[in-house]
Order: sequence, then C-alpha cells, then structure tokens
Amino acid sequence: MHNLQGDSKERLKEVDIVRGFAVLGICVVNIPEMLGNGVAFESEYTGSNALFRLLYDMFIQTKFYTLFAFLFGLSFYLFMRSAERRGFAAKKMMTRRLLLLLIVGIVHGVLIWFGDVLHVYAILGFILLLFYRRKEKTVLIWSLSLLVLSGLITVATTLLAILFVPDELSKPIFQTVPDLAQRIGFLLTYSTLNIFLKGPEIAGLFLLGLYAGKKGWFEGNGLSADRLKWMQWISLSLSILFFIPMVYYYVSGSIYNPNYVYHYTFLSGKSMAVFYFCTLMRLIRHPGEQRFKGLGAVGRMAFTNYLTQSVITMLILYVFLRQDGSWPLWICFIYSVLLFWLQAWWSRAWLRRYRMGPLEWAWRAGTYGYFPCLREKPAELKQAE
Repeated sequence: MHNLQGDSKERLKEVDIVRGFAVLGICVVNIPEMLGNGVAFESEYTGSNALFRLLYDMFIQTKFYTLFAFLFGLSFYLFMRSAERRGFAAKKMMTRRLLLLLIVGIVHGVLIWFGDVLHVYAILGFILLLFYRRKEKTVLIWSLSLLVLSGLITVATTLLAILFVPDELSKPIFQTVPDLAQRIGFLLTYSTLNIFLKGPEIAGLFLLGLYAGKKGWFEGNGLSADRLKWMQWISLSLSILFFIPMVYYYVSGSIYNPNYVYHYTFLSGKSMAVFYFCTLMRLIRHPGEQRFKGLGAVGRMAFTNYLTQSVITMLILYVFLRQDGSWPLWICFIYSVLLFWLQAWWSRAWLRRYRMGPLEWAWRAGTYGYFPCLREKPAELKQAE
C-alpha cells in the first residue's frame, strides 16, 4: 500500500510537470496578444519580428494549448475517479466545477483579456460527461475522428482563403488592444463562432486525455520507454516536414504573413506537442523529476498562474506602457520567460506553506461546497505520520 501511494505521487508529479511546461508555452504565445503585437493585431511582419513570428509559429503557436487541452481531459478523468472513490456524486461535482470555470472564464474574457480560453474549455468540457463511461476504444475512435475532422477543416479553410479571399488574410481582428465594449463584442461573436470551428479539435484533445487516463498512461509502468522514444522521433520527423514549407515561405519574400501558413502551423502543433510530451516524459524519468520542481509547482497552480499572467501583463500595459504594440516580439519573448520564472519561484514558495494555489482552493471550495484545508502541514508532523 505504501508503494502504491508513492507511485501515485510520482504520477501526479509527472502530470504537474507537463502541465507546468504547457503553461510556459501558453505564456509565451499569449503575451504578444495581450500587448497588441500578436496575430490578432498584425498580419504582416518584417525584420526581426518576421523571424520571431516564424519561430513562434514553428515551435510555440498551437503546440502548447494542444498539451493543455489533452491534460484537461486527463484531469477530468482523475477528478471523476477520485470523486467516485470518495463517495461523491461525481457528475454533479464536475457539472458544478465546469460552471464555476465558465463564470471565471467569462469574467476574465470581458474584464481583463479577450483571448480567454477557460470559458471554451468549460463549455466543451460537458462533452466529456457523455464519454466517461464509454469503452476505451470508443473514446479513442471519437478522439481521432474529431482531430482528423478539425485538421481537414483547418487545411481546407486556409487553402480556400488563400485562393479566393487573400485580402482577408491581411486584415487584423483589432487595431489596438480592445476596450470593454470590444471585448464583449468579441466574446459574443468571434469567440462564439470559434467554439464551433475549434470545437472538434479541443473536444478531440479532451477525449484523448480521457483515453490516456483510462489506459493508465501515468499509472504503473505507463508508456514504456521504447514507445516514448519512437513516438518522439516520428513526431519530430513529421514536424520537420511541416516546417519546410513554412521556412520556404519566410525566405521567399520580405513580408511574413502567418495566416498563409496557418495550416502548417496547426498540423505541426499536433506533431510538436507529441514531441514535447515524449521528450519531457523521458527527461522526467532520466535524470529525474527533481530538476523540474519549478515546472511542477507551476503545474500544480496552473489555474492561478494562467490568470495572473494576464492580470500582471494588462496592469503593466495600462499603468506603465500606455501604448500597445510598442514591444517587438523578441522583447515580448524575454518578458514572458521572466514572468514565468517569477511564477515558478513564487509557486514553489507558496506550496511550501500551502497545499494548493489560492484560486485552486477557491475552485475546490465551490465544487465541493466546503472550504478545504489550505495550509500545508509542518514538516515535523508529516514525519510523525
């Protein structure tokens, strides 16, 4: 029994580390959108911004929300299983949990940052309730079918736009960082439409995470070292194939428009996410998870860290910068890495004294209907147990 408990802790550490890594990538890709220098504001890049936009599209854009969505589905399974084992009405608890997430996401998207993803996850998360009791094979078939469908939609719409409405690919969504009225309008129009367009992809990734939970990828031996290794190299090889036309497009002109290669960005997002996942899992196992404590701490407080990234950045924009779009992409990148480093530091410091992040604690309280213990036990009491 003692060994099983130890294995469980290790498995949770693996999940937290991968989730923390996903939060890092989300921070890097979201910061330009918050500061008015992302693809929502600029469709044509030149100079150093063009190079950095290419690198963003190759290695960051669409890669990390893929990991995050996969982990959302996995976390759904772990929550439901844990709630059932503890005698709770799991579906009722999950419904309350998703509704709370929806409220937070809408408030976040309206009052702070238009690019909120929490409300999308909350809405699509209800799909998982339909599949929790389904067989593993059924879940996998639905997952792969939805992911293939989303790929076909993305490739088809991008190519059709290039052929028939190329001018539309050069029009940004916003001219400046949107105000309150524009954020509300974005949520009611573009964001709502995006749920239908991106829904198959996100739902497919959710279901893949649910499948991973059912198959016990993080339990016992989980994914074998050999399987991780061949998945790692196959996914890298596919990614390189997708990168070739992206680089060719970049070097063939003085202007880089990421919308013209978005279908490659999307496809490489799936292959690179697999590569990142396999690489990180192999590194966690050797040389060991001790080197990834910062990522693990951020992952344990992903809800808190995701929201504080936008709160801190928007405060900096409105209080200090006072001019959106003034930072080049390379400065946005440095800022996002520094911000994440700060979050890793304060997450580790917080978790030395507390069991979970502050927003995780509030979310759990709202889910279960009571206030869970927040303060961590002193080390001497842990040893006594």
